[in-house]
Amino acid sequence: MGEPTKVLYIIGGGEFGGAEQHLLGLVKSLDRNHWAPHVAVFYQGELAERLRQLQIPVTVLTPTNVSGLIGIVPVRKLIRELKPSIIHTHGVRANLSGRLANKAEGCPAKVVTTIHSILTLDYPVAWKRMLFGFLEKWTWRYVDHFILVSRTMRDSLVKEGLPEKRSSVIHNAIDLPEKPSVRTEYSKLREELGLPQDTKLVGTVARLHKVKGHTYLIQAAQRLKDKYPNLHYVWVGGGEMYQQLKEEVRAAGLEERIHFLGVRQDVSELLPEFDLFVLPSIYEGFGLVVLEAQLAGLPVIASAVGGLLEVVDDGHDGLLVPPQNADALSQAIDEALSMPERSRQMALAGQEKVFRHGSLERLVQETTNVYKKLKS
Repeated sequence: MGEPTKVLYIIGGGEFGGAEQHLLGLVKSLDRNHWAPHVAVFYQGELAERLRQLQIPVTVLTPTNVSGLIGIVPVRKLIRELKPSIIHTHGVRANLSGRLANKAEGCPAKVVTTIHSILTLDYPVAWKRMLFGFLEKWTWRYVDHFILVSRTMRDSLVKEGLPEKRSSVIHNAIDLPEKPSVRTEYSKLREELGLPQDTKLVGTVARLHKVKGHTYLIQAAQRLKDKYPNLHYVWVGGGEMYQQLKEEVRAAGLEERIHFLGVRQDVSELLPEFDLFVLPSIYEGFGLVVLEAQLAGLPVIASAVGGLLEVVDDGHDGLLVPPQNADALSQAIDEALSMPERSRQMALAGQEKVFRHGSLERLVQETTNVYKKLKS
């Protein structure tokens, strides 16, 4: 057996969102007899720490001058040191630095980019959206293969010029236990929040960003406030809209109903304590957290956008609602709560689907098949 193929992964790593979770699951599951991963991040954060705990080599990139503002200089240095056969980038900043650094070094590695989200929705500031959108597309020429996390996203980007022949769809996946988790009779989360044990909890796990649609969940919760006096909402995640959303919650008179937990390390333990999971995103590349919610045996309500259309089979293993529509969202929550047996059946169907199709083994196999084709 020859030496393992070196793969350099590049990602922002400033927060621990879906892309970071995707990458962590991928690299920790690689067969080390065949693949030697090294991860480069731009920030010392949760991802870097988790990688170190798993004894996966990680480098925190520190641009030191103007030409290195997007990381080209330190990535070039890393390419020279590691001599990777494959560079796999995740996220706009990582994409630009990896592609341009590899080009500057004479293209010694094959470049793979996984696209997790639509760039225009990630950058609400117009000049950033225009600048990074231009640079992202301009550097597509330096990518050997694109991986899209949903068919919907691939179709959308192909219309914008993404080379279809150099792209494939690989759905996200999660680390599956041997058997489903079982809900406990006593809820530590309700105790933590000072709530009675019979309180109904609607959970949302998402960064506090405009694209995640929390505003519409506030509006939906306001509509349901009187009908369900025992209904509370738990929001897990941090982000730039924290203060704005806190103000919206206050203005809606829901300070006692909506609980901001911030970033948590125990999401997998929290999920089974919810009665219902809601993801009201304006857009989602895939919606990895929905798989986690389904794995936990929760009925799911999500926006009918992007990759969520491929994750949730409306009426079978969850409910889909139009995005940015508080009326439809409140009606779906009402339906799920008022028809518990139907919700239970949808939750069971979702859990079964995740166990059939959501494994990391499938993700790793499909991803390494891309690597092998590029090497041959």
